Amino acid sequence: METTSSPTPPSLHSLKTLEHFRVSPPKGSVPDTSIPLTFFDIFWLLNSTVERLFFFKFPFSTSHFISDHLPIFKSSLSLTLQHFFPLAGHLRPSSSSPDDHYEINYSDGDSISLILTETQANFHELSGDQPRSFANLRPLIPSLTISNGATSPTSTPLMAIQVNIFPNQGICLAISINHVTGDGTSTMNFIHSWASTCFSSSSFTVLATPPLFVRSMVVDPNNLHELNLKLIRSFTGSPDEYSSNPQSPDDVFFSTFTLKGVYIEKLKSMIMARYEKDGKAVVPFHCTRFVVACAYIWTCLIRSRSWPEERKAHLGFSVDARPRLTPSIPAGYFGNCLGFCLAEVKVSDVVGDDNIDGVLKTIESLGKAIEYWVREVGVLKNVELLPRMFIELVDKRPLSIAGSPRFRVYEVDFGWGKPVKVEVTTIKETGAMSIAESGKEEGGLEFGLAFPKHEIDAFQACFTSGLKFLIP
Repeated sequence: METTSSPTPPSLHSLKTLEHFRVSPPKGSVPDTSIPLTFFDIFWLLNSTVERLFFFKFPFSTSHFISDHLPIFKSSLSLTLQHFFPLAGHLRPSSSSPDDHYEINYSDGDSISLILTETQANFHELSGDQPRSFANLRPLIPSLTISNGATSPTSTPLMAIQVNIFPNQGICLAISINHVTGDGTSTMNFIHSWASTCFSSSSFTVLATPPLFVRSMVVDPNNLHELNLKLIRSFTGSPDEYSSNPQSPDDVFFSTFTLKGVYIEKLKSMIMARYEKDGKAVVPFHCTRFVVACAYIWTCLIRSRSWPEERKAHLGFSVDARPRLTPSIPAGYFGNCLGFCLAEVKVSDVVGDDNIDGVLKTIESLGKAIEYWVREVGVLKNVELLPRMFIELVDKRPLSIAGSPRFRVYEVDFGWGKPVKVEVTTIKETGAMSIAESGKEEGGLEFGLAFPKHEIDAFQACFTSGLKFLIP
């Protein structure tokens, strides 16, 4: 057992480290393995960490958690890591490829850090939707030592976990994962599998989807591996150089906004009416709740920033490439497999006197961007073009999207009930918005933002006033 102390802001009271464990797959259960990075993985050498915080109600003492829940929590983690062993490994320069080629290496006995802490802070305040300073959330997050893979020869850990107990209030499970390991589909497959195994208290792993690590599934006819290596070599400076949120993390406030299902359906019906002709609506893009909800949030953000009307606003986001490749890749493929989309709209089209028309134009822009980049250009071509385009737009503060309603983050249950709040704190560095299914509103979508307090307040005003135009 290893114990350490952590610097903690007064507003979080004292955060006490109780124990520091190392958890590995069962000894001898996984052979030594090296997995090369694909061109999908390489891009994430630039901006690696994904931090997710799961807040669960837990009206019991710390000693109760340690005696009744911690043993199965740790053993289920070990069992699950046997199937998701790259998470216990390290990122390192490839031992069999040229310079600047990287691989994930797992050796028997490799482990991840699991820290158990206790805090007397207010659980309900930290897990709320209202603006919360990142300074109060920071101590809850495990450190994952990140070396920029583009320049550092050192070995980099890929996952760290911290369990924060709020006695008689709740638990915050914080997971830091290096994005190089896998995209949200992959990492949430791990989390769902771990939670199901823990919930069942069984001696075998309950897999959500069996993971696959066969890199030959990813075909690279356009030599995107070398193109992406060249890209990251040109951006080997500070992460601030490719961050679209210029604020210091401690100046950032997190706030959550939920768009109810009734508002989403209203927006969809407005789009249908816009394209109705002779009693029939033919919309030239797939008008999903993701499209209309993200477009509404994007509209509110543009309006809240008081940008010049001649300016253009951009929204970048990723799509799961597995079913869109030829041949398609199985859903269980563990790694990064993302295509990209970039939508653009004129600020003058969004900030006019007609509140509804501006929203509908952003919906059209977003929907048509998906049609163009995914269906017309294709995944392999947009992976070649869009990463550089998006990085070059950073100084224009584009909005990006982290997460997906498909990840079902509010269905994660370790045996303590489903989470009351899920937060993606790494959006503080990228200026992205996180998206998930609503944990409170059936059919709704939940958006997390991380900006300085005055920007959150300005967004809140636009968000609230816009809803009044949808349903007076």
